[in-house]
Amino acid sequence: MTAPASVSAVYSEVDMHLSLVTEANTGSPCVETECELDRVFDQRVLRLGTSLAKSAFETYPDLAGRFGKFEFVIAEKSSTGSVSSAAGTVVIFRGVQKLYLGDETLAFLIAREMGHVIGRHHDEDTATSILFSVLASVFMPVSNLLKGSAALAQTASTTSASAAITSAASFVGSKITIESYKHDQLREADTIALNLLGKLGWNRSNIADALVADTRIIGDDSWSKVFKISADDVVRLANSQNSITGLNVSSAGNGKTVIEVGMAQPPANLPSGFTTDTPPRIVLDFPNTTNGLGRSVQNFPEGNLHSTNIVQSAGRTRLAINLNRMLTYNTRINGNSLLITLEGKIADIAVIGDTPHFAEANPVVR
Repeated sequence: MTAPASVSAVYSEVDMHLSLVTEANTGSPCVETECELDRVFDQRVLRLGTSLAKSAFETYPDLAGRFGKFEFVIAEKSSTGSVSSAAGTVVIFRGVQKLYLGDETLAFLIAREMGHVIGRHHDEDTATSILFSVLASVFMPVSNLLKGSAALAQTASTTSASAAITSAASFVGSKITIESYKHDQLREADTIALNLLGKLGWNRSNIADALVADTRIIGDDSWSKVFKISADDVVRLANSQNSITGLNVSSAGNGKTVIEVGMAQPPANLPSGFTTDTPPRIVLDFPNTTNGLGRSVQNFPEGNLHSTNIVQSAGRTRLAINLNRMLTYNTRINGNSLLITLEGKIADIAVIGDTPHFAEANPVVR
């Protein structure tokens, strides 16, 4: 259940500001050196956020119908923390700067807050709060009438007490309910964050390693505990088995052919590969991956592409791309897909006897 976007935007914005008010501000104005460090950190957040926002609107086109842009804000709060609102505002506390996090972790923290926005978690929380407000206003007066006398119920003090009890019941009830599904929201936000980062070419295993390393330098406050849960989630996702779910071919012009290998989740790494000259073939190995296509052979009469063979063995899946003549290739991760671009020119391949020469795919590194 989610609240309308306009209602959620107001509720979540108020909730975000209330959470910021309860946090301690940073101390006196920064001195020259500290101010420069602040500016560098602000620029990092803006740079990473801008890239992630582009990835988000490309990956989730429906976002444009909910709000026009993401906004990234640094709150001058001494503690570590991050919050967001349904309208796309992502706030990182100044205290996070003091952790000296690498780009992998900082980008993940920004993407995770964006994941809460994309997953409409603020809308869910707003709907829960409204529901409990309605339930409390309906049932609490009935309870008061049963427990109190008619004369007592008419006094102003009783009316105020009843209103306070109703508000308290609504607040406590909504908070308990929201906490009951908070981990599910966090798990979804973690997954969305990895999807956004994967579309930009970030390595899932590297992100997991960075998060685990950074759990050793954070504190034991509530935000840090959530950080540790996210680290565990990302490690699990990085080590989980993937599956090939689609295989499509298209022409990109200029003699280029693109093979799109659809995956159940963004690939953690680019597959290792090698080529053979006789017969002309490109072979890619997908570790910890299964063949979810339901077939092992697919014909592709597209230019110099002949067919593909998929063989699953010992926890990995091997994709063999059979060609009419040898072509050069490069690979890159695009969301949940691996894109293999075949060039229409003869590759420079060294083959010694029957031993294939291993060829490096061209990774996209950011």
